[in-house]
Amino acid sequence: MSEREKGIRRLERSVASRIAAGEVVERPVSAAKELLENAIDAGAKDIRISLEQGGKSSLVVEDDGCGIPYDELPLALERYATSKIRTLDDLERVRTLGYRGEALSSIAAVSRIELRSRARGAESGGMIRCEGGGAASLTEIPAPFGTRVQVEDLFFNLPARRKFLRGSTAELKRILQVTQDYALVHPGVRFRVINDGKQLLDIGDAASTEEVLQALWGGENKIRHALARGEGMSAELWWYNLPGSRRVRLTTFVNGRRVQDSTIRAALNSTGASIQGEWIVMVTLPPEDVDVNIHPAKAEVLFRRSAPVFELARRAAKEVLLAGGGFVKAAAESAAGEPPSDPWGEAVPVFAERPGKRAVFAPTPRAEAPGGDALRVLFPEDAAASRKFLGRTQAGYLVFDDPQGLCLLDAHAAHERILYEEIEDAFEEGSVGRQNLAIVHEVPPGIVPDAVLRREELSSMGFVFRLPDDADSEEPFAVMLSVPALRGLGRLSPVEMLRSALRGLEDEADPSKRDREVWWRWARTACRDAVKLGAEIEREEALDLFARLERCRSPYSCPHGRPTTILLADEKLRSWFER
Repeated sequence: MSEREKGIRRLERSVASRIAAGEVVERPVSAAKELLENAIDAGAKDIRISLEQGGKSSLVVEDDGCGIPYDELPLALERYATSKIRTLDDLERVRTLGYRGEALSSIAAVSRIELRSRARGAESGGMIRCEGGGAASLTEIPAPFGTRVQVEDLFFNLPARRKFLRGSTAELKRILQVTQDYALVHPGVRFRVINDGKQLLDIGDAASTEEVLQALWGGENKIRHALARGEGMSAELWWYNLPGSRRVRLTTFVNGRRVQDSTIRAALNSTGASIQGEWIVMVTLPPEDVDVNIHPAKAEVLFRRSAPVFELARRAAKEVLLAGGGFVKAAAESAAGEPPSDPWGEAVPVFAERPGKRAVFAPTPRAEAPGGDALRVLFPEDAAASRKFLGRTQAGYLVFDDPQGLCLLDAHAAHERILYEEIEDAFEEGSVGRQNLAIVHEVPPGIVPDAVLRREELSSMGFVFRLPDDADSEEPFAVMLSVPALRGLGRLSPVEMLRSALRGLEDEADPSKRDREVWWRWARTACRDAVKLGAEIEREEALDLFARLERCRSPYSCPHGRPTTILLADEKLRSWFER
């Protein structure tokens, strides 16, 4: 019988419920997000997430919110049963994170779920259990105020979906990330995440979003903040510029809802500046001006007027970029000391690298310039012995009298090349040392989970940690005891080194190439320790710098592709002077 001849029939309820559940619950983090949102809507101030195998085996979310009355517990597991909206008009003005009444029923359809809750003022609580969306059993029990949802064996009855889940570590990282994100928009709520008995995150219970960001991102670099208002809307931004990073990580909230939105991303990109780093954008507008009911997982929204949102986000983004180095120069203040009405009108944007493209790290001699082939990059083999240092130009370039002619050297570019190859050699030879820190550094809570998950890999690179649950730990937080000992990274803080290593390990999936990805990132930062153009240099230092450059494998250019040396050959000088 052909597919057409089978006819149209109603799906069985068990099949239909699992299809619907697949739209809402795609993986453990989907279930965790829905349960987190329910806890926040319930007014919880303390939310605890307990996981086994990153949520694949078990996911428990406990809160101290308003709870669910005993007689409403069966309704909580029914589809389209909700306390948050009543009419179609309510759907047009949604103020809560949840509203459809689909989350618990969808989770119940693809797992073994146990829901315990006690409403405020009730003398006792209740427990309801359900397996695969089947019949539920309800029992009255003693329980603390609030709600506890335990989800076991997610997708046990959908093996096709379960086999597409990623490893426990990947699923855990997703849950940690969504928890951290909601801690930003609800700073007064305490969020804790425990995986396989180990507490990985304890964040929140703070006075402001800035305080949570300071805990998550650390204090190595200044967190830039801006707020733009207009037309009954507001856009609030925080930017943390990560040195050496090419990644742009944007977390967007619309009326407290975590979403992905192309309007906000387009606003950041439209600035024309270098926007790499961490971005938090919170847009607030009247509920009737945004449609939240356009995506099965509530991951997207639709603005009824996107142009004002775009302009507000763009204005705020330019303000933080102007203050944080995304532009070359800021506009001058007025004579009265007040900033001009358009403070970035005279700014020159620093253009970011093209997505997916790295800086050129290869020898790129440049000979096309006035003077033709007289401007050449050349290291004669017998030049070092008779080379003389003459001094430096007003611009800071070093001048040498070379047997082949007059040689100009960019000390900064040359030093960058030397430091870059020293870092590369240390990794390739497996000779990365370990440097103990005189003062232990606290690891920001935002990167502790990643550091714990990659502890062995980081240890092989020279990082040593002490965690709160270690036997010899006396601190209630994670601390760093040692870092890799590499030249060229003296100005990079221990936490910045750790962040860079974690980004390299995350970006490169092939274990055999991860070390190279990490050293590449560290080598990019070598310019921080390189001598500055125009710095005072003694004759011996200048000659030693030139000699070290000659020993490099690619001495002709810095890691970014700029020339290190230019030779004005004697024969060309003679022709210019008509000799």
